[in-house]
Amino acid sequence: MALPAGDIPLALLFFNVGVEVGQLMFITVAIGLIAVVRLARYPAWLGRHAFTTATYAIGAVAAFWFVERAAAF
Repeated sequence: MALPAGDIPLALLFFNVGVEVGQLMFITVAIGLIAVVRLARYPAWLGRHAFTTATYAIGAVAAFWFVERAAAF
């Protein structure tokens, strides 16, 4: 993308602001989901299984991204 030299600082500023707003939105949704799950009063065993499943899912995605980027390097 070709930008005039004078527009680059403003473009970078708004790009960074957009990234930060996206992160805040993600955190807001995550906190909301956690609150809903806590209010739902699921059995304790379900919480343990959900935590374990989420942990393995996040780890699998992280491992995939690591291998993908390492192979591209």
